[in-house]
Amino acid sequence: MDKKKKAGLAVLIIIALYVAASIFFQYHYFIGTKVNGYSCAFRSVSKAKELIKKDVKSYKITIKERDKKKESISSSQVKLAFKDDGKLENIKAGQKGYAWITALFQSQNYKDAITLTVDNDAFNDTYKNLNAFNKDMVIAPVDAYSTYDAASNSYSIVPEVYGNTVKRKQFKPILKEAILNMERSIDIEKKDCYKNPVYKKDTAEVVAANKTLNQYVQETITYDFDDRTEEVNAKKLSKWLYETDKHEVKVHSEMVAKYIKNLAKKYDTVGVKRHFKSICGNDVEVSGGTYGWKIDQEAETANLIKVIKQGKSVKRKPEYAHRAKSRKKFDIGNTYVEVSLGEQHMWFYKNGKTLVSTDVVTGDISKGHGTPTGVYYILYKTTDYTLTGQGYASHVDYWLPFIQIGVGIHDSSWRGSYGGGIFTYDGSHGCVNTPRSAVQKIYNNIESTYPVVVHW
Repeated sequence: MDKKKKAGLAVLIIIALYVAASIFFQYHYFIGTKVNGYSCAFRSVSKAKELIKKDVKSYKITIKERDKKKESISSSQVKLAFKDDGKLENIKAGQKGYAWITALFQSQNYKDAITLTVDNDAFNDTYKNLNAFNKDMVIAPVDAYSTYDAASNSYSIVPEVYGNTVKRKQFKPILKEAILNMERSIDIEKKDCYKNPVYKKDTAEVVAANKTLNQYVQETITYDFDDRTEEVNAKKLSKWLYETDKHEVKVHSEMVAKYIKNLAKKYDTVGVKRHFKSICGNDVEVSGGTYGWKIDQEAETANLIKVIKQGKSVKRKPEYAHRAKSRKKFDIGNTYVEVSLGEQHMWFYKNGKTLVSTDVVTGDISKGHGTPTGVYYILYKTTDYTLTGQGYASHVDYWLPFIQIGVGIHDSSWRGSYGGGIFTYDGSHGCVNTPRSAVQKIYNNIESTYPVVVHW
């Protein structure tokens, strides 16, 4: 055979082969055809569907969880199914048989070319029953925080706990999409679907809070009550301090208020029962009156919180709503007026010495004007004063009131005698009637706020 005939025969063979291939690829996918990752080359549409359906039936997705835990979902659990919507036919229709040769030079990779479905009820039921949501296995995330150790008197940072709580609403559509795309595995961590602690042990706010807490418990606040003290130490402070969700250090105002309330209960003296020895030597017990100390609880609560936040040891006196002359346990001191109703006698004691000792006439008990007992204080003092009341107006040279209703010490020129039982039938309207010379001496040696003790 000559060369021309051989060449012609070769051309005919090539054409025949090309035509044969074209006819074949008219009903089969081109070389290198991949549909959603499936190798469909040389397969017919029906064979490609069989391949996909078979794979769908055996499909399983592995869910990777924290602590190296895993669980899986099979296609049967969610009723995963292939939806024959003509997409595979459309791909084949786009591959013209005669153009099969182009597949050698062009990509034949098709994505989103397969439609899968799940039964929503089956998927929802399977999802909610995942081990990842088992309440006996789920650990919630915990922020890092500071805890107090009494032995070392210091706060240390407890590291955060990551736990394994899944963001259920966020993870659900991601998992569903992965199944519909027939992904073989999904990592919850990598999908950022775990609830994580916001504040870690090295987060600036946590570190700063720990530093502040340690500064606070190193301080000691000492309350000065002259011959007594009360100490706010680390043990108390550690119970009053707390961190907010944003790791701001706060002081429990309710606890501080309770402490101040107890402090007031212990050290307030207005109206309390007092025991002391009378100038005449008797043991006296008297309660009531307006004299004494009274802590301003609201103001001192606020003050103490401010002092705590300064982080320094201090010695302080509480803020008072009412003050007395002495802060010692015996707060009457050594300068006061004492009135004995039973003995109808009054003494003025100044700086530890008796300056005045005199009989007096007190309130008329027969008319219900008895002088109130208690420990009071001189409200003010004045001279040339007129006492007025229902049915009377009496001028006095010296007036030292100690009860707001108009009870006080004054001279009484209309009286010729004092002491004895006069107060039982001809007493005052409640005041302490005193000889002029005696009240004058008291007036010249006393100032307002000094105590007046009235007892039986």
